[in-house]
Amino acid sequence: MKNEILQNLDSKNSQNLDCHDLNSSEFKSRNDALQDSKNIVSKNTIESTNKDSQNNIEFKNTIESNTKITDSITNDQQKLKKVDIEDLVKFLAKYASALMANGAYTSRVVKCTQRIGASYGYDVSMVVWIKSITLTVCERDNYANRRTQVCQNPPLGANFRLISDLSALSWQIHDHDISLKEAEVRYTHIMQGSNFGFLSSLLFASIANSTFCKLFSGDVGAQICVFMGTFAGFIVRYLLTKWKADIRAMYVIVSFVCSFVAYIGVHFGLTSTPEIAVGFSILYLIPGIQIINSLADVLHEYTLMAISRGVNMGIFLICIAVGAYLTLSIAQVSLIHV
Repeated sequence: MKNEILQNLDSKNSQNLDCHDLNSSEFKSRNDALQDSKNIVSKNTIESTNKDSQNNIEFKNTIESNTKITDSITNDQQKLKKVDIEDLVKFLAKYASALMANGAYTSRVVKCTQRIGASYGYDVSMVVWIKSITLTVCERDNYANRRTQVCQNPPLGANFRLISDLSALSWQIHDHDISLKEAEVRYTHIMQGSNFGFLSSLLFASIANSTFCKLFSGDVGAQICVFMGTFAGFIVRYLLTKWKADIRAMYVIVSFVCSFVAYIGVHFGLTSTPEIAVGFSILYLIPGIQIINSLADVLHEYTLMAISRGVNMGIFLICIAVGAYLTLSIAQVSLIHV
């Protein structure tokens, strides 16, 4: 009986040992699998970190290369736009004087000139008068580098094409980084541009002035008188301008010629409205553009320039009136019947 019990215990122990061996082997296999998975995960993480670090390095390199390229481009642009202050002052003086002489108001002259100076890295201060313009140009990075120049303005005229083209040139320099040499070439091309010829201007001015008197009940005879007076006065004005006569004396002489030629038609009975014929023959001489510019200067707070323009235009109007008065005095007639 005891032997059987002992045998049963031995068999159970052996079975337990076998189970224990199996469990230990399974545990080892599981541990090995976990270890392998950990190794795989660690390898993947290491590889991903290496890739990320490589990507970061490449990204930094691209950023550095791009910054170097942009710096080189900006340096090239600065070198391109860097101009000598002497050349810039001379160009700005010519530019501002051309705008002023062709009928631009003061604010436009100042803004366009300052726009060009700012495009090349310079600050421009201006004092504008009818006879002269004073410019002071200072380098922004070095205020010790400055120049002042005074330029004389030619006689005032009116050319809207030149004003428009010169204003467009200032924007081209500002927007497209044009060099100073190229700007001078374009300026010369604008100033040498073809205008209306003398004969075409003579014909169209005479026709326009003669047809304008029709708005004020002028008859056909008055239109003929105005055409003749304008035609003769325009020729005399052209010759006096070529001879560089004083502008005030020129207004007196041209006004006298226009009104006297128109009165000749009145004397021969070509019109029944002599006051319109004589009055409109000198109408084209009135400097309306300069009067409008004086009002624009008041609005833009260039008060001294506005007063100067107003006084100057008042003198011209007096000269025109003197020329017409000479005609009426010689003819001993009166256009105002009291």
